[in-house]
Amino acid sequence: MTASRHILLRVVGRHVTREFLSAFALALGAFVIIFITAEFFDRLDGFLRRDVPVDAIVRFFLFRIPLVLTQVMPAAVLVGALVGLGLLARQNEFVALRACGVSVWQIAAPLIAVTIGLSILVFLWNESVVPYSARRWHAIENIEIKKRRTAGVFAGREVWYHGRAGFYNIDRVSLHRQTLYGVTVYQLARDFRPKRVIEIKSAEWRDGRWMPDGEVRMVRFGPEGVREVKPASFTLPETLEDFGAVSVEPEELSYAMLRRQIKDLRRKGVDTSESWVDLHLKIALPAASIMMMLLAVPLTTAGTRVTSFAASIGLGFAVGFSYFVLLAFARTLGLSGALPPAIAAWAANGIFALVGGYYLLGAD
Repeated sequence: MTASRHILLRVVGRHVTREFLSAFALALGAFVIIFITAEFFDRLDGFLRRDVPVDAIVRFFLFRIPLVLTQVMPAAVLVGALVGLGLLARQNEFVALRACGVSVWQIAAPLIAVTIGLSILVFLWNESVVPYSARRWHAIENIEIKKRRTAGVFAGREVWYHGRAGFYNIDRVSLHRQTLYGVTVYQLARDFRPKRVIEIKSAEWRDGRWMPDGEVRMVRFGPEGVREVKPASFTLPETLEDFGAVSVEPEELSYAMLRRQIKDLRRKGVDTSESWVDLHLKIALPAASIMMMLLAVPLTTAGTRVTSFAASIGLGFAVGFSYFVLLAFARTLGLSGALPPAIAAWAANGIFALVGGYYLLGAD
């Protein structure tokens, strides 16, 4: 009897996994197509107004696909589970399994194992493919679509930028807070010898101009040697939009690179709370697929809560949309400092895990 039961569970595991993966693959492809199509029509007016070449548009969306895949993965897992397992539920297969003594947890175990594997693959994908593709589509957007002249060199989140006041070295560009951290401006004479070095701890964009935080330190190089002077006034001639073209987005950095940059920024005394939120999200987002599976299994194995294909699709969209709204809200609170970075990144996952666990316990 025990051997027969183990064989039954292996067969059941393969069966439910196959049904899930088939529906998941279709859902993932559909979500990517919907996402890219919606973004294309959203940007179409800008493409036409700027007379963007067709090949630039094609390359832009091709390099967008790797990031889109990771963004829609949790919703695709949820819809794939609801549709694939829903088909089994409507054929009363789960009722038969429960009559044979198979618990909901035994049905869920192989599916959760597969989803953990998918989450690991997504994390590795984000570490290897997404940073490169993100840098490519950001460059296409700034240079070929928005026609910006970008003269920046990146080393993680540190930026070297050739601006109107000289060569800038910036520890961090925070568009969310409209602040530059750790700004050093190198000004050269006509013979390319150093003329002045200007250091600003941070500068905030307010009322259409940069407002330094604290005093501006200036070192002058001349025939009499090197001496420090106090400037009467100094402001950066570039706008916030100019620095937006050279800002480094979180998706352009791998987990390992972002962690190294946080360590370097902390050593320089730069605020790293925003970076910590992004660092935690690089693990929390791939793990979101597991939370979606925890929620989908009890909704389908009961056999009565999701009764049709249309209901499965509708519920998947609604729950997936709710997750990303909650995630965006928590992330905003984390970036503003209202929530600790770890809580801001994992709040949505924690809430969905609690709801999924509650339904699993109730279904059993």
